Amino acid sequence: MSQTERINKFVSDAPEKTWGIARQLARSLKPGDVLYLYGELGSGKTVFVKGLCEGLDVKDDVTSPSFVIATEYEGRYAVTHVDLYRLDASAASDLPIEEYVLERGVTVIEWADRIGKVEKGIIVRISIVDHQKRGIEIEDLRY
Repeated sequence: MSQTERINKFVSDAPEKTWGIARQLARSLKPGDVLYLYGELGSGKTVFVKGLCEGLDVKDDVTSPSFVIATEYEGRYAVTHVDLYRLDASAASDLPIEEYVLERGVTVIEWADRIGKVEKGIIVRISIVDHQKRGIEIEDLRY
């Protein structure tokens, strides 16, 4: 598989479209998959997670777990939503991230830039194009 085949690029002009892109990605996920989300504050990472969880049949209200670091939801697969926003890079690197990774489900890590280089998983980069548009790049490094 070439580098370009592993990267899909989208432009979203509304939160509902971001939600839909994530819902579509959820169809390809399997237990053990880890998603790493990158993007500045307000770019739509949590909106993306909500769409992903809907695509995985999570019925709970999905919110950002900023104050508790991680929240687990049940759906077609269990989903662990990890949010590293409140941690600096040093504290995040001390966090045993591997303990949050679910073999029986999907793990989503917001603010993944705080844990260093990612070698395997799905990288989602969300960038702010303007006040409404977002660029979404999904890189599949699972295989």
